[in-house]
Amino acid sequence: MRILHLCLSCFYIDGYNYQENILPRINHEDGHDVRILASTETYVDNLHLGYVEPREYVTEYGVPIKRLPYVKVGTHFSTIKFRKYPHVYEEIAAFAPDVILSHDLGYWSLLDVIRYKQDHPEVKLYSDTHADYYTSGTNWLSLHVLHRIFYRHLVQKALPYLEKYLCISDECRRFNIENYGVPESLTEFYPLGGMIPSPEEYDMARQRRREELGLVPDELLLVHAGKLEPAKKTDSLLRAFAAVPELKAKLAVIGSIPVETQSQLRAQMDSDSRVIYLGWKNSDDLMEYLCAADLYCQPGKVSAIMQNAVCAGCPILLYPHSGYVKDYDYGNMLWVRDETEITAVLQEIACGKVDLPALQRNSQRCARELLDYRTLAARLYR
Repeated sequence: MRILHLCLSCFYIDGYNYQENILPRINHEDGHDVRILASTETYVDNLHLGYVEPREYVTEYGVPIKRLPYVKVGTHFSTIKFRKYPHVYEEIAAFAPDVILSHDLGYWSLLDVIRYKQDHPEVKLYSDTHADYYTSGTNWLSLHVLHRIFYRHLVQKALPYLEKYLCISDECRRFNIENYGVPESLTEFYPLGGMIPSPEEYDMARQRRREELGLVPDELLLVHAGKLEPAKKTDSLLRAFAAVPELKAKLAVIGSIPVETQSQLRAQMDSDSRVIYLGWKNSDDLMEYLCAADLYCQPGKVSAIMQNAVCAGCPILLYPHSGYVKDYDYGNMLWVRDETEITAVLQEIACGKVDLPALQRNSQRCARELLDYRTLAARLYR
């Protein structure tokens, strides 16, 4: 089967564990012929979104990718929001896919994709969507002009040609129904997932990383990871951890720190000998640290690292975003809204009042039943 992934409405970031990285990888490993067409938007220095030159190369997993230039439409801002690319129809035709998965639909060249589907009705066209009220349409102009007029127009054009409209959360489903007019009958829950390590991979990674960090057998490892911007609430987690010195644990902080908060966060980390700052790690290394962890801590904004942590069998300390509560609670979550609640949970863990092994088993069940990317990828083959 020939499967084409379109990352033209969003960024594509090499070396990450995002959905648009892992699904093509698994499609390829399953023996299919896979290609990616992507924009030039990506992370620069693992800190902020920026743009690279158009080029063709092969991903670290052996999937050919082509980054297409934007067609200039007025200013740079309007160009990157309009998202028109040259010769998209011809690029698709040259590959002749059996399945197309468009990662979101907010790009003008979607009209070329629709035209190709019209000319080749046997091709299966899917779209996923990540748009929700938390991350999209966060100001009046974006919501009422960009989403409710421009993107709605494109989505409405595509709806008659879609097999399924794949929503990564219930919040996404609601946003798309209310703002784009997507019929609920076309939507399907398609969560962000993760790779589940084999028992042998898990044991080897856990032993290796715990030895590296100098953990003794009865010492817990807490992990906090991601782009450590203020919305991640890294500072609140560090203060709460420092407030519970009786907790026999190390806290490994993994990720890149924005320049404006670097001095503050590094000072907080340096003041507690139990905190280890590991810097940015690639997706494979991060997964090994998650295997070594006894608790993954995400008290702030949403992040796909949460799903990876569940797939590594971690209990999760998590802010109760409504989509998380509805979609992912298998009895493996410790819900915290603020620093006071983080501190209280850590105190309960220190006192032995939290059954971490039970939470771990529930995370393993959630991973098997909901988040395995191999199962999610196979839904494109039916």
